[in-house]
Order: sequence, then C-alpha cells, then structure tokens
Amino acid sequence: MDFEKDLTENTQGETAEEDITDAAEKLAKNASDSWDYSRKYFTMPKGAVENDEIVDGDFWKGITLPDVDEKPRGKNVARRIILNTLFAVVFLGTGFLIACVSARGKGVVSNLVTGGKHMTFNMKLADRPEAADELKDESGKYTAQGIAEVCGPSVVSLDIFTEQSTIMPSGKGSGIIISTDGYIVSNAHVIDKAKNGIKAVLSDGREYAAEVIGSDPRTDIAVIKIPATDLQPAEFGNSDQVKLGEDVVCIGTPAGYRHSITKGVVSGTDRRVIPENSTLGVSCLQVDAAINPGNSGGAMFNMWGQVIGITSSKLASIDYEGIGFAITTNEAKSVIEDLMETGTVKGKARMGIVFVQITEATAELTNSTPGLCVQSIAPECDVANTDLQLGDLITHINGTSVNDIEDVPAYVRKMEPGDEVTCHVIRKTDDNEKEFDITFKLMDDRNTLVEDTEE
Repeated sequence: MDFEKDLTENTQGETAEEDITDAAEKLAKNASDSWDYSRKYFTMPKGAVENDEIVDGDFWKGITLPDVDEKPRGKNVARRIILNTLFAVVFLGTGFLIACVSARGKGVVSNLVTGGKHMTFNMKLADRPEAADELKDESGKYTAQGIAEVCGPSVVSLDIFTEQSTIMPSGKGSGIIISTDGYIVSNAHVIDKAKNGIKAVLSDGREYAAEVIGSDPRTDIAVIKIPATDLQPAEFGNSDQVKLGEDVVCIGTPAGYRHSITKGVVSGTDRRVIPENSTLGVSCLQVDAAINPGNSGGAMFNMWGQVIGITSSKLASIDYEGIGFAITTNEAKSVIEDLMETGTVKGKARMGIVFVQITEATAELTNSTPGLCVQSIAPECDVANTDLQLGDLITHINGTSVNDIEDVPAYVRKMEPGDEVTCHVIRKTDDNEKEFDITFKLMDDRNTLVEDTEE
C-alpha cells in the first residue's frame, strides 16, 4: 500500500538520519489506514490503544520497531579504523611494558632515561633453620640466645623517681632477682636517690612498686623487695673460678631499653675498683661488653647461666672504650646477706694506708727493696698515731711478706675491725736505713674505731 511504500522510502533515503519513531508517527497521523499497518508491522503494547484510534508521539515510544537496514556512513568507518588502531597501539604498548617489567623490574622505565642504573630488587628472607637445641652448644653451655631466653626472666628493669620526678622517672637501672618472693639485688647508686619510689618491671611486663631493704654505698650494693611470688631467681656462681677470655653475657636496661643483651669476654679478674662514694676498693671483673647507664645493677652471666658479677656503669672507665666492670659475686655475697638480715652491713676492716707497689723486678732496676711504699695515711685511722711516715716501705704484715698491692686487701679481708696489725717498716735516709715495727688497730671502713668491751 502507499503508506507502506512511503514509510520504506523515508527510512532508507535522505531522511535516514531522522528518528524512525518520529517519522513513523508523522506518517501514521496522515494515513487513514495507519491502524491496519500498525497492527501488521508493530507489536502493540497491551491495552495501549483502541481500534482505529489515532495515537500521538508517546505511543510510538512504547512499541517494538522492525529491523531497518541502514547504510554505514563513510566517516564512521574511518573513525572506527582510527579508534581500533589507537586501541591496538595502546594494547601492544602495555603488553610490551609488562613484559619489560617482568624481565627487568620496575626500574626499566627510569633506565631508559638514566641509562640503566635502576632496577627492582626483591631481597628474599629465608626462615631460620631448625636446630636440635639452639639454646646450647656442643659442650652443653648456653648460647647468647639461650642466656637471654633462660636467664632473662631473672633480671628486672628499675624506674627511679627522685624528688624532682613524680610522674616520669628520672633514672633507670637494673636488678637481679635473688629469691622467689621478690628480693632483688642492685647497685646502691641506682636506688639512693629514689625519694619518690622505685618501680620494678619484670621481663613479662608486670610492674611492682619496690621498697628498699638495705643499701651499702661503700660496696655499691643494695637490696630491694617487690610484693610478688613465684619469681625465677638467678643462680649465682663462684666468681673465683672465672677465667680470662671466658665468654659472658650482660643483661640490663641501658639508656632505658629494657632487657637488652650484650656479649663480651672477661678482660681481667679481681680488679680492685673504688666506688664513687667509697674509699674501699671492691673486687671486680673487667669485661669488654658494653656497660652503659641503665646497666647498673644488672647481671653478668657466664655461659652456664650463672651470675658471676653485678654490672655497674659507675665503675666503667670514662676515658677509654671497651672497659666495663662488674662487682664479683664473691665480693657481693656477704654484703647481700648482711643487707637481707639486718638492712645494714657490718663494718669491714680498713688499714687507712694508700700504697705504691715496688716489685722485685722494679727493686732490682732501682736498687731498692721490694715492698709497699706508703703514699698517704688517713688521719682518722689509728695508723696515724704510729711513727709511720710518707715514703716508708712496708715489707711484712703480721710476719707475712707483702710485695704485691693485691696482697693487702686479701689479707685484711680475713680480719675484723679492731684487730691489731703489726707491720715491719724500712725507712731510708740519705745516710742510713732504719728498720722498725709499728702496731695499730684496723679501722671500721665507716671511719670508726671498735671499742674494746672487755673488762
């Protein structure tokens, strides 16, 4: 029919660019047989119109249109070719970059600019191999790791609160657990300024307020206690059995870093070192392991897991590196026992004389006599009441020959304050040499004479 012919021509001719819905609507409004055509070629929405009803533009938007052939425009073809070409270039370029990155790493792009200096480097981290017993070596001694894991719980960190500090601690230190019910040994210089309290921090993070049981500044030993039970006390070894070159591990709180581990070797044994607030030398082990402020009061372990020394930064050398000291356990033993029992330390015997050693080899070179040359005499001691003078040479104490400066403290340690001592003295003058004996009482190292209570 003419209506069908007109619709076909308008959809295939120059008006193909028009909306087919608008064209169909226009033709339908001008054709008398539009209803018959619509029913034949279009799917009507259910209930959309009644028979022979002329519809408006909204009707055509709800129908399904038949397929209409449309010739592609030439410019659309060119556009598709360009777009496809660009897509292919991007796709191939991306694939090339991915291949380069996979082969040479992420730095391949910057390599093109910088000349190949950069490349992604993935450092692999391997799991540590399993060992049968990595805490001990073949001889049965602990490794440093073994000391840290097995003995670490016996060492505590100490926070010191002085008069100037109420919230934040102003000092740090360390301590060694010596009993399951909370007794801890440390250095006297660590706790002597704790006017506002001491906080002990265990290796597992538990915190306790500590009270001072006793302190002895002369030996730099102190004992404190925390209200805890079932603690792991350290095992103390015989420091007289320590050998030069023996491996040791120190555990403490240097610079506030809790439970730090350092390792070294014993550089010297029975070093006589005088604590800061004392005139009495104490026996120490010299070690090259790092000992810094905060380590004071911590433990020096041998590789059997035994404490052989109490580290002290106050005894460390400030002029030389790699020289640290720990008070020997044999030196600290009697002091700890006294502090635990009475809170104080019984006075130790003191001669009140400072010597310079003249060995036999030195005596041969200088044509002198071996012995101990007197350098100073403490005026508060009983020896000051004798005829002893500076420059005199002591050769015997109670009949025992002495020409090593270490012989004197070893001999005096066996005696008590108030015991009498007789020294043989040689005094050389320009004309002659005079020999004589002097007798005096040993002093308490707190500078007091022990009164004779016998009738």
